Amino acid sequence: MPATDGCRLNPSTKLYINVSVLSIALNATFFAYLIYSDRLFDIGHCWSSFVLLLLPVIELLKQQYVRKAFQLDGTSSSGKYQAKKGANTPLKEVGGLLGILLLSMLFYGFICLILGAPLDQFEETVSLAATLTTLTVFPIGLFIGYADTVRLFFSEAFDLRTPLANSYLTLLKNNCIGVILGAWGASVVAPLDWDRPWQVYPVPNVVGAIGGAFGMAVFTLLNTAYFVVCKSGAKKGIV
Repeated sequence: MPATDGCRLNPSTKLYINVSVLSIALNATFFAYLIYSDRLFDIGHCWSSFVLLLLPVIELLKQQYVRKAFQLDGTSSSGKYQAKKGANTPLKEVGGLLGILLLSMLFYGFICLILGAPLDQFEETVSLAATLTTLTVFPIGLFIGYADTVRLFFSEAFDLRTPLANSYLTLLKNNCIGVILGAWGASVVAPLDWDRPWQVYPVPNVVGAIGGAFGMAVFTLLNTAYFVVCKSGAKKGIV
């Protein structure tokens, strides 16, 4: 967790706080839109409803804010891979990212089927897999590029060029944990015999995934704020 310098927040702490607040605000706005527009139950029907397209838009807004506000560079510290990444054309980068996202959707869909997703509800499974991909792989791919995303998946040691960039990458990894735990934990309502519309697959799982991202942002914000208060109190006690 980032530290503080007296009463002044360092860049890593500002990054954690700002990104967490932004994530909370955007996710809360998305939920509010679903509820007040009566589109909550459309999130499982990606063929007939385009409400899930708002999720990648939200992630793009967050990435734009982070890059402009903190001047982050998602380049890895490896010179060899850095040269290869610099040689990529924008078209190749976009194509590579789309390929990673497609493979990620196939992987998530396979996991959903293993965990009991109905075989005859293909559209619903695609909707859930697309949501999980958008909230986990998509932000990382936007930040570090498709080539380094592949390296990250298959490498235990992966560092970016600056500590601030590494802090943001850690934040994105923590977000992945929240999303996956949220989607998995929401499955507990499926077997209950309440016969509620929000129990229908994959509504609880999609809501759980988005709620997991929201919960992780709240946890990060509170944890960072607590750390800042403790460090400030310790410094004042010393003085």
